[in-house]
Amino acid sequence: MTLAQTDSTMSEATDQPIRASRKPVVPWFLIAPALVIVLVFFGLPTLQMARMSFNLHVDQRLYVPGFTFEHYRTLFTNPLFSNAIWTTVQLALVASFFSVAIGFTFAILAWLKPARWRLLFVGLALCPLLISEIAIIFGWWMFFPKNGLLSQALFSAGLITDKISLMYTEFAAFVGLVYVTLPYAFFILLSVLDGIDKQILESSADLGASPLVTFQEVLFPLTRTGLLVAFSQSFIWAMGTYATPSALGPDTLWTMGFLIQEQMLGKHNWPLASAFSMLLVVGVAATMLLTRSLMSTRSAFHV
Repeated sequence: MTLAQTDSTMSEATDQPIRASRKPVVPWFLIAPALVIVLVFFGLPTLQMARMSFNLHVDQRLYVPGFTFEHYRTLFTNPLFSNAIWTTVQLALVASFFSVAIGFTFAILAWLKPARWRLLFVGLALCPLLISEIAIIFGWWMFFPKNGLLSQALFSAGLITDKISLMYTEFAAFVGLVYVTLPYAFFILLSVLDGIDKQILESSADLGASPLVTFQEVLFPLTRTGLLVAFSQSFIWAMGTYATPSALGPDTLWTMGFLIQEQMLGKHNWPLASAFSMLLVVGVAATMLLTRSLMSTRSAFHV
């Protein structure tokens, strides 16, 4: 071996530990800008909100610096607040279930149909995301009233003998929530389905399995994790949505979002509003951790 070859070998041996030590650092440099944005614009306000929830509320002042657990105790001891929490959870659960069911159906259709049909389904799913929530609410105000499009259509078809109004009902709030959360469930499930080879369905049919058996034994197990993720994301969005249930539902439909707004702007009780908000944050974090714990490592990486 020549002297030059010896020097080259020693140089490579010296560079390998240096390159190995750099590898763990590179990902952190790549995510550093996004991490800074999250910490500054989300982390610090959340910490400030957490501190606000322990302050005192005296007279009509927004808050008085102090420390108390009274606001958190009030959330669960006051029947008005505890019922609002339970109503929010119930509404979010039901809306999330129907969002996943409808989204899964349309995702399967978009997955199986030709490209032109896929573009149509994707375009329809994008519509709620391209329109502001206020514009969506105005659209439902034209759809649910007694002289709205739904009542007119049912009356013209002879399905009802008199015009009806579904405006300001729990059903209207439920439909509005499903409409808002449906696109997220659809795109999550469509991305999961795109990772499945369609020939698996053909193989199942060639082996004599019916479409129902193919769905139960083949398609559902492969998309189970995606369904779980889609449900959790829909649930998180439904829990935090404020304007839709407040604008479409009855006056008695009090959700956590409505009470946060009421305590913040109406009652000027910032500590109690912050306690409500922190309860939502904890609920969202618990939902994400529960979803993560129910996912296998391989499927979690894929989704």
